[in-house]
Amino acid sequence: MRHAQLRAFHAVAVHNGFSRAAEALGLTQPAVSDHVRKLEETYGVQLFTRAPSGVVLTDMGRKLFAIAERQFEAETEAMELLSRGRTLEEGQLTIGADAAVHILPELARFRLKHPKLSVRLVTGNSAQLVKRLEDFSIDIAITAERPPEPGFLARKLRSDRLVAVVQRSSRLAKLKDMPFAQLLKLPLILREEGSMTRTLLLEEAQKRGLTLSGSIEIESREAAREAAAQGLGLAIMSQGELVPDGRLAVLAIPDWTTEMEEWMICLKSRSSLHVIRSFFNPEAS
Repeated sequence: MRHAQLRAFHAVAVHNGFSRAAEALGLTQPAVSDHVRKLEETYGVQLFTRAPSGVVLTDMGRKLFAIAERQFEAETEAMELLSRGRTLEEGQLTIGADAAVHILPELARFRLKHPKLSVRLVTGNSAQLVKRLEDFSIDIAITAERPPEPGFLARKLRSDRLVAVVQRSSRLAKLKDMPFAQLLKLPLILREEGSMTRTLLLEEAQKRGLTLSGSIEIESREAAREAAAQGLGLAIMSQGELVPDGRLAVLAIPDWTTEMEEWMICLKSRSSLHVIRSFFNPEAS
């Protein structure tokens, strides 16, 4: 059974005649008659009887009409749902960010433009977020690393110098800056494997032939910041990630010019999805 045949049958039943059905469907009357005739012949059934006032459904026709009604109602609901998704009146966008502070301004603008859209924000380090993109568990990632693979689209959001934060009551807090080599002689709070901050620090140390004298590994940026506030050591982070905290002092690292970049990335294969395209390239939506 072809969809066009069932559609023609349904229209004839609704409009009580072939002429009105043809007008509603934008077809010729012979085309509608042919669809219904082929449907009846294929299954060896009679769906209509002719009457002076129009057509009358047979018992088989009434049963098929009930099924067709449900199907076309579901089809209409599906089309309405997809239309709302196209206009971003319905749907969900999941964003993964290594630091929410980098994406909140753009997220606020997006929500103002599309208030009916559901948005979910999750956190993780750069390596974790790239994996989640590949697993389709998030739609867009905000990371400190641009994936080298050609399967991603990327847009640079910002670039910031790296600094050290330390407990304000520490003697080190009186300093304005600290050379990189001296920094490595002090207790450092390192992020977990996969963190770009950790990677940049260890790469710079290796480049200079230096080793860390002692460190604590703590998962998540927020936990590392809290550990520094509690006096467990110095935490390294980008200036763009700093939030006001009276318990912390900030030290510049004048001889370390490496900057932490932040990228918005998505899978190239999913970049045409309207909800992703609208957030990734707001001027195109």
